Amino acid sequence: MRIFVLLASLLISTVSVFGQENYRLQGSVEVDLTSQLSWIQRYESELQTLDKRAQSEPAECDVLFFGSSSIRMWATLAEDMAPLRVVNRGYGGATLRDIFYNYERVFAHYKPKAIVLFCDNDISGDSRHDVTVAENIDLYRMIFTRLSKEYPDVPLYFLSIKYTEARKGIRHKQQMLNEMMQEISQHTGLFTYVDVNSLLLDAEGNPDPKYFLSDRLHITREAYALWAKELKKMMKFQ
Repeated sequence: MRIFVLLASLLISTVSVFGQENYRLQGSVEVDLTSQLSWIQRYESELQTLDKRAQSEPAECDVLFFGSSSIRMWATLAEDMAPLRVVNRGYGGATLRDIFYNYERVFAHYKPKAIVLFCDNDISGDSRHDVTVAENIDLYRMIFTRLSKEYPDVPLYFLSIKYTEARKGIRHKQQMLNEMMQEISQHTGLFTYVDVNSLLLDAEGNPDPKYFLSDRLHITREAYALWAKELKKMMKFQ
């Protein structure tokens, strides 16, 4: 199945529905999603921490990582990616929708030589806020399209969605998402697909418990080391 990618032009606005402020994201890839503004802004305190860090960190870096809690919790990132200079801009349990809303704050003044994204919360098993697989694909395409325009000479990397026991019920959606993102990568060259999911599976294709914390969702230091090793192999600018 061949997938064609449309360049996204974004329309971001705040709208009022039944007295509730909402955040609306639209693009030419047929994305039209509306979320409560209060939900989009739920990690404001963590964004303020990122704001403060941006004031003290140098703009130049080799790799900028951004995304959700699996990036935020990567405590050994600098050590694992050495000798590359890295910046960690992960926060909360971010979704692509609130990353769009906080885009300027996430990327701030940084001038990276490569950008890496891991974000797996737009489909998490939360019936109140989950998007469809098709909508999730379009959100990824929109973020990578925007990055490719604003950082035209910077290679972009997508870390595949990891299977977890905590989200076993949506694994079929995660599998579909990974397969489609890999195909988009191959056919467009918009980003590089990095398969970090298979590194954490056992012989039967299930999440290997030794790589996961007690919450069965987040990963161990050993798992992060595997991610870093695989990513460094894929880095195009080295």
